Amino acid sequence: MSKLIVTVDSASNLPNVDTFGASDPYCIVEIKGLKSKTKVIDNDLNPVWKEKFEFDVGPPLTAEDKVIITVKDYEKIGSDKLLGMCEISLKDLVKGGKQTIEVNAPLQDANKRAIGATIKLMIAYIGKKKDGSTANERQGTVVDVRADDGDSELDYEVDEPDGDFGDPSLEGHHDQHHRRRAGGHHRRRRNVGSAARRKTRSKLSNKPQDFQIRVKVVEARQLQGANISPVCRVTCYNQMKQTRIKKSTNSPYWGETFFFNFHVSPADLMEELVECGVFNSRRLRSDALIGAFKFDLGMLYEEDGHAFLHKWLLLCDPEDPQGGAKGYLKICAVILGPGDEAPSFKQTANADEDEDIEANLLRPAGVQLRPATFTLRVYRAEDLPRMDSEMFQGVKKIFTGTSTKELVDPYLVFQFAGKEVHTDTKYTDDHPEWNEELRIGLQFPSMCERIKLQMFDWDRLTEDDVIGTAYIDISLISAQGESGYLPTFGPAFINFYGSPREFSELGDEFCALNEGKGEGVAYRGRLLAELRTELGETPDQSKGDISEDQLTKVQKFLRRRKFRLHAAFGSATMISEVDAPVEFEISIGNYGNKLDDTVPPTASTTQPTNAVFDGVHYYFLPWGKTKPCAVVDSQWEDISFRLHAVNFLHKIIQRLDESIEKINVAMKAKLPEEEQAQFVIAALDDLILMCNKDLPEWEPGQSPVNELDLYLTSLRENQLKSIRAAATKLRAECTSVEEALNELDSFRSQIRAVAVEPQNSFPDVVIWMLCADKRIAYYRMPAYEVLYCKNDDFRGKFCGKVQNVLFKPPSVKQNEENRLEIPALVRLTVWLGHEKDESEWLRMQREGSLSVLAETYENEWYFVKWMKSGPGRPAWSDASGRVEILKDKLTPPAGWKWERDWFVSPELSLFYDKDAGHSEFLEDVYVNETRMPGGAWQDAKVKYTDVKGDPCSEFENIKPPEGWRWKDEWKVDFNRPCDEEGWEYTVEASMGGYVPTEKMFHMCRRRRYIRPRVLISATSPIDETKKMPEEITDPEQCWEYAIGFGQKFHANKRPVDLVRRRRWQRKLLPTKPGAPCFFNMTEKAGDNKALLAAPRMVLMYDKPRRWQLRAYVFQARDLLAGDQTGLSDPYARVIFHTRSGSPSGLTRPCAPPGTRLSYLTASKRSAIRRVWLTIRPRLWWRFSTTISWARTSSLAGPLCSPW
Repeated sequence: MSKLIVTVDSASNLPNVDTFGASDPYCIVEIKGLKSKTKVIDNDLNPVWKEKFEFDVGPPLTAEDKVIITVKDYEKIGSDKLLGMCEISLKDLVKGGKQTIEVNAPLQDANKRAIGATIKLMIAYIGKKKDGSTANERQGTVVDVRADDGDSELDYEVDEPDGDFGDPSLEGHHDQHHRRRAGGHHRRRRNVGSAARRKTRSKLSNKPQDFQIRVKVVEARQLQGANISPVCRVTCYNQMKQTRIKKSTNSPYWGETFFFNFHVSPADLMEELVECGVFNSRRLRSDALIGAFKFDLGMLYEEDGHAFLHKWLLLCDPEDPQGGAKGYLKICAVILGPGDEAPSFKQTANADEDEDIEANLLRPAGVQLRPATFTLRVYRAEDLPRMDSEMFQGVKKIFTGTSTKELVDPYLVFQFAGKEVHTDTKYTDDHPEWNEELRIGLQFPSMCERIKLQMFDWDRLTEDDVIGTAYIDISLISAQGESGYLPTFGPAFINFYGSPREFSELGDEFCALNEGKGEGVAYRGRLLAELRTELGETPDQSKGDISEDQLTKVQKFLRRRKFRLHAAFGSATMISEVDAPVEFEISIGNYGNKLDDTVPPTASTTQPTNAVFDGVHYYFLPWGKTKPCAVVDSQWEDISFRLHAVNFLHKIIQRLDESIEKINVAMKAKLPEEEQAQFVIAALDDLILMCNKDLPEWEPGQSPVNELDLYLTSLRENQLKSIRAAATKLRAECTSVEEALNELDSFRSQIRAVAVEPQNSFPDVVIWMLCADKRIAYYRMPAYEVLYCKNDDFRGKFCGKVQNVLFKPPSVKQNEENRLEIPALVRLTVWLGHEKDESEWLRMQREGSLSVLAETYENEWYFVKWMKSGPGRPAWSDASGRVEILKDKLTPPAGWKWERDWFVSPELSLFYDKDAGHSEFLEDVYVNETRMPGGAWQDAKVKYTDVKGDPCSEFENIKPPEGWRWKDEWKVDFNRPCDEEGWEYTVEASMGGYVPTEKMFHMCRRRRYIRPRVLISATSPIDETKKMPEEITDPEQCWEYAIGFGQKFHANKRPVDLVRRRRWQRKLLPTKPGAPCFFNMTEKAGDNKALLAAPRMVLMYDKPRRWQLRAYVFQARDLLAGDQTGLSDPYARVIFHTRSGSPSGLTRPCAPPGTRLSYLTASKRSAIRRVWLTIRPRLWWRFSTTISWARTSSLAGPLCSPW
């Protein structure tokens, strides 16, 4: 029987939770469900108990067992309050014989955060290990495997959870979920060491029977070597199988399962070996082995379920086990006999984050992993979003004693290989400065591929919320080989992304994005950090303070420079939101976010515009000849030298892609070998020329170069030098086009591996589609793709060039549905550069005239008559109504002047009729009747109305517009909730709420008559420039009407309309180049906090060009099935600019043949010829299927060039 003796000595610095006097502490000791508690010490924050407790723990303790210490404050009335708690691991005691340890453990609160209190204990254990082995056998599980000849031995060790290094106090920094997760990897120990100590296996049958051995090769990591193409070979008994070859990678993923079938006796089978070897397919056979791992089937059979599930194997050189680790291989394996059920090899998507990977490692004896320490220096964070409600700030003030400033209480969690450490919590601070060092011990090299950083918001009353998540890939900050280097990073900023920044009292439906599940849709702040790796050392302490010298050195990395982001929107089609005006917002970091009050306003949005039907399938925004522009000013540290290097490498990859495509086309066309060879020679010459160029250099004024920058520059230069030499040799010695093509593909993979910048502190550019101040869809692009540089080789590939972007709605990866549904297709041009280089952007606008317009809205309310004062917004304001802009008191900013007087600029979409773009339209009229309670029905005062209650003509007198004809007669619409006569009832017509059943209290009813009409002859689709009015001289014609300011506006007044507005604009001209254009507001409305207002920016074109597109649709292949029959009813749609078309549909085939013509007519374009001839506008092809009982479902949607 095992016995545990715990002596509770004393505690110090306990928190005082009593209102009067001091706390009355007592201590509870718990082990394996057994509890004992000390006496209560009254009014003492440093109690001394000196009490001893003995626990009969029954079976021998294991390394997983822990003593749980809880200190509480005794209360005569009510439940006792928690003062602190801790968990003490017993792994150092479970060694056999009598062991004693003295512990001075730090206490934590319920959220596992240190409170500054400690408790002193003495713990003694009397008993033996569960397996009866001695202390010397505790260092690992040793498996002795006899080869076929019985002469050789191979030893393998299984690492214990948490390893044998690191400070035991580190356990206190792990949350409860992590401890439970790490504990789940404890395995039953076996001792099959040398022949003298070999464990006797139970006697097995000699009768032959059927066995199946399944081995799944999942992936490999940290494979040694440069430019390798690994393949895994699995040998079992007398059979061998191998995976596919993965080109140019050190971390291949295979996911292949092999089946080995045998008819042998169990006694013979269990003595056989399984060997997993990873080879470099690019080398000769004698030099191809990277690393291998062997184990006997008996070891596998003794596992629970006769299976290895997601085990990591440490690969080594069988001829030189002391040569160290050669990489890691992840496998699943199982032995199945007659009647056995196979386990599932499937693993969850976030398995690496939910388990301690290093505790799940099999490694050969003698192959040692070096202990190492990751030291993360956490300096500060910026731009953190609001996370808390204002209603809880009073509670937080009581607990923290601080005044309310920012509604976020951040702390950072540093996680790697199942271990984690966190910083202190900074209360009410959205720009916290921690200046702490976080340390985690590890075994090096580790198979864990990335470091996880999570920022949390502390909450006293609820669970802590995740602010954002970021990852650092180990492969990007380290390198192997003779010129390799240990993982290092920074000092540099790390950007966090997640859900939209706007705080909601109702919760965040996309909060899972903050945990790293799916693509983050918004910038959530950033962290200044630095990572260093030390070999041969383990951390004595998990946390510490950064030295003053280091804090002084990091100050030079905080220098900022002014950058300016420009965007010109050419067109927007496939708009999904048609019930309210749509606008687009562009931002970088937190700059440009119109819904965030913490940043100054900028001209980051387009004007709100109502979508108009294109006449066939989709809605577009009628911008006409006036294209909206946006500009965002921001300040960042200048890391252009890093991003220019990335652009240069991407330029080489792009040119390689084009060359390889040409060679493939030539081979497919079966051109003569001489012509194919010319393409190969041209590709190699171009590659050699590009590799001869120098990488960008650091320039004065830019952010200082750190250690990783020097390593990456050297690595990239050596890689390009090596490729240049190999390409030169290939050009001279190549004998076949296929060989050259394979080598070119290998060169491309090598360059792509170094074309990633791990220290990209520039936030991504995010473009949002907004509707009624609600974020509907987004598009996110890396900033380096639009970054300007005078050297064209270093310039972003989309800088100042037209691109067509497909928006997508924010969604969590697990709940993503209808991923082919497109909220918007936008054609735009984006430019990012230094403020001093802004003239380059202006030089690109050759035909369009860039204009800056001051803008204000005149608002009126209807109370008997139209009035200038009303609730909700000022009489003169911006489009949102949040900023008061008085037209008469607005003065030009410094460096600007007025060009002309104020003029009314109506919204263009108001001039489109409701049937604009339609070839068939359904006219409807409602017949209304009223009655007194209990009386008979009679005609209403306004008998004929439309659906909104506006008066209209009697339906029999309505004539079709010019160019239209009636398709059918007027008839009652029964395809709606109504009774058998078509009536629907309500209490009051102005209140709505119609129902199909008549009640005595109903006083109004209506019946709908409908009549379809069609165009007499086919005409051109709607033209976005056709309806543009001439300059209006009468401002009274330009009012927009609506029920409320949050509703969609229309041109003609209706009886229910209570508000109206009209837009005034005035053009500005610069008198000083580069002068900022922001209006200082001298008056505010209510509690409005905005003090600045930004003008509108537009590109005006006066030379529209007419285009005609004919799209020939021949056939499609391998379309997805659209219904339960496994077939589809496919049809294609072609979208070009603001036009769309569709050829005729087919029934049932999934591979529709034949030729169909989509004819898009008379499309006017306000665009620059230079842009359209060099950039090539894109077509959007959309393949869909029609389902008889459901809506149309999308199958695919590629982009292509029209020439």
